[in-house]
Amino acid sequence: MTLVSTLAPAYRGARRNPAALFAGFAAAIVMASPAAAQKAEPGAYVVARAGAQIDSDVKPTQVLAKGQTVSKTTPTLPKNIDHDGGFTGELGMGYDFGGIRVEGTAGYDTAKVNAKALSTKTYSGAGRTKSFDLGVAAYVDLVRDGPFKPFVGGGVGASRVDYSISRLMIDKTPGTQKPMVGIDGKDWGFRWHLDAGASYDVTPQTSIELLGRYSQTGGMKVKGVSLDESLVRQTTDYKMKNTSTSIMVGLRQKF
Repeated sequence: MTLVSTLAPAYRGARRNPAALFAGFAAAIVMASPAAAQKAEPGAYVVARAGAQIDSDVKPTQVLAKGQTVSKTTPTLPKNIDHDGGFTGELGMGYDFGGIRVEGTAGYDTAKVNAKALSTKTYSGAGRTKSFDLGVAAYVDLVRDGPFKPFVGGGVGASRVDYSISRLMIDKTPGTQKPMVGIDGKDWGFRWHLDAGASYDVTPQTSIELLGRYSQTGGMKVKGVSLDESLVRQTTDYKMKNTSTSIMVGLRQKF
């Protein structure tokens, strides 16, 4: 079975199951890895990665204060807000101990809301989610002999997530207030990710890589504002959770 035939079903199912792509990468890597492994040359390195978020979602949960109620005419947000494909990238430094690598990175992610999925016959949806990520990660090279090195790994860290998501009643009258609901705020959350990929040593010091990643960020809390059909304004809290499946290409350069 080829690497392409192994990854194809996972790619097709990635939007239905965010972990499918990671599972496909991991399966392909295990199949491609020989049993024998030899120690790789250690050394410090810098790394740069960039790619696309294939699927990303925001899951808001409204939290009402004690005794607080929401009018039945107030528009609501779905429990899962789908996003279009977006950008993801990171820069970092690490150390290769000889088949085991540890690195620290700073990254940036951004994706627009899937406006069609968020809209209804009555409401028009729009928005964007952005995040600044800081983290540490560890990777194990499954093959340490030869230029081709499949690897698996993962990391933990923190993300500063910026939300701007809204639903607005469709009305042809310009300049008038309309019933709406929106989230607009920033907060830090705990982030973890699982990675699988493969690198190729162009020279003893320079490697290129292809990496698949599933990440999840939780623990954020932001304010939401709504106007019901009587244009009564109400503020509520939302607990937020983000998930993302992405593919990146990278370059590692040893010192």
